Parts: sequence; structure tokens; C-alpha cells
Amino acid sequence: MSTFEDAQQTVSYLRSYGMEAGSLEVVGSDLRQARRKRVVPVAKLTGLGALQGALLGILAAVFITLVAETTLTGLAVVVWGFVYGALIGALWGLFRGLVRNRPDAVTTEVVPTRFEVRCPSGELSVARTLLADATDADDDGRVEREVIANAPHKDKKAA
Repeated sequence: MSTFEDAQQTVSYLRSYGMEAGSLEVVGSDLRQARRKRVVPVAKLTGLGALQGALLGILAAVFITLVAETTLTGLAVVVWGFVYGALIGALWGLFRGLVRNRPDAVTTEVVPTRFEVRCPSGELSVARTLLADATDADDDGRVEREVIANAPHKDKKAA
């Protein structure tokens, strides 16, 4: 199959005719490396950085009010901790966003180009017969998605 969804639909088709789900598996084949750029919006990273910084600023302010003697009230120290923490966190998040989203920051993944539905060798003839009965199959035994989608399904109420 060309997509994972097509392979899952084939498995559900075979299961509807009584094949055990545990004996069927979908396996990716023809692996290739794909280079993908992972883009995270700079505004999102800046906002998350500001939120994290604000929380750390509040924690630091509470610690300062408990330990140190200041001329400010405890509430004023907590507010300043929140403000400074949010400011530093936003700058840190902005920096991370600008560095992470540069053009040379690319991730490499191994992805399959097609998927195979596999079953035990004892049930192979049953699966081939069911898929051949689904109507038109390609020369190499593959059944296209439209064929399985339009294939007659066994009525569960009659069973």
C-alpha cells in the first residue's frame, strides 16, 4: 500500500472476514531518509519562555521574601519577580526561536515509502483469496484502496 491508512483499511477488511487481528501486522518497507525542517513559531516560543520565566521569577521572589530583608513589601517583591522573570523568559524564548528556526536546522528521519500487510504463512492463502475476491488486484497482488473500500463486507447481523 502507498499509505498507512490504506494498509489499516486492508487489515480491517481481512478482520471483517474472520482473520485474527493479532496475526496481521502492517510493516513499512522501502525505507528512505527524509530531511524535514521543524518549524516552531517564534511567537509561541517567546510566549512559553515568558510564562516559564514568570513562574521562576515568582518562585525566586517568594524565596527572597522569606530569606532576605528588603525595604519593599512581600507583594511588591513578588510582582517585580514576576515582571523580571517574564521579561528574561521572553528574551530567552525569542533567542531560542530565532536559533531553532534557522534554515540549516534540519532533522533527518527514516520513513517508509510503502507499507505491507503481513500474516503467518499458514493464513497467507486465505488472505490472498479474500483480497482477490475484493475484485481487481494489481499484477503483483496489491489491492488498491478504492477496491477494498467498495468491496462487499460480510453483514454482521446475519452472522
